[in-house]
Amino acid sequence: MTASLRPFRVVESLCATGKESEAKKEDRLVVTDDFAAVIDGATSSGPIGDRPGGIVAAEAVERAVKELPPAATVRDFVDRATANIAAAIGDWPDETLMRPSAVAAVWSRARGEVWRVGDCHVRIDGRAYPGGKEIDRIGYEFRCAVIRARLRLGLTNLEAERRVPTMEQPFRPLVTAQHAFLNLDSDDPLAYGGLAGTFVPDRFVEVIEATAARDIVLASDGFLSPPATLAEGLAEITRIRENDPLMVDLVMGSRPFMPGRDYFDDTTYLRIAVG
Repeated sequence: MTASLRPFRVVESLCATGKESEAKKEDRLVVTDDFAAVIDGATSSGPIGDRPGGIVAAEAVERAVKELPPAATVRDFVDRATANIAAAIGDWPDETLMRPSAVAAVWSRARGEVWRVGDCHVRIDGRAYPGGKEIDRIGYEFRCAVIRARLRLGLTNLEAERRVPTMEQPFRPLVTAQHAFLNLDSDDPLAYGGLAGTFVPDRFVEVIEATAARDIVLASDGFLSPPATLAEGLAEITRIRENDPLMVDLVMGSRPFMPGRDYFDDTTYLRIAVG
């Protein structure tokens, strides 16, 4: 069953990066006649040749959205995205290394649904559906505890910590191995879903009803929550950047704000009005 095709328009959007160049941005924003999507490639992904795996995966998911027929189901999307990533990867040489992967939130105009795999944020008519997963919470809490302890002991300082890259943060041992739980069809609390060229169990595929929705927000985890407006989301990021640039006191973050950067991560926001 599909919903009636209501007109829609993009109210506001952003696709920016906290990295040193746009070429390294792993987020993608897609709007077609029938779908709208925010896609976030994983920084921890293994590379493909000389290309970051997160970019390879995000581009594969972007193609999947653009290739979908209007009445496609969520499983059509997930399986097509999975197949595209698998084709882009080819034979993965070492399963101890994390495959290129991405997460996504997709609005289907025909179905009147928002589909989510992974930790993107969603807001529908004022109701927030924050993203997140348990294994990240554990890693971020550990990172914050280590950095706060080192600061108190004088083993590091604010400026030094602001220059530590994402993959050199204290949670590195967990991040490099956490894909052991990726798409694991289990009730293990550490199991999580993602688009990585392997089958995504139904337990990790969310369908959020949006048949009568009038205001829909999709955002990557460069935002701290699913903000109602872009201005509110940017104001929250600014407040944290100015008062907790290491993201260890006011929030438990994945990385610091690098000196001179407006964002701590790739930061994508899409708000659409329907009807």
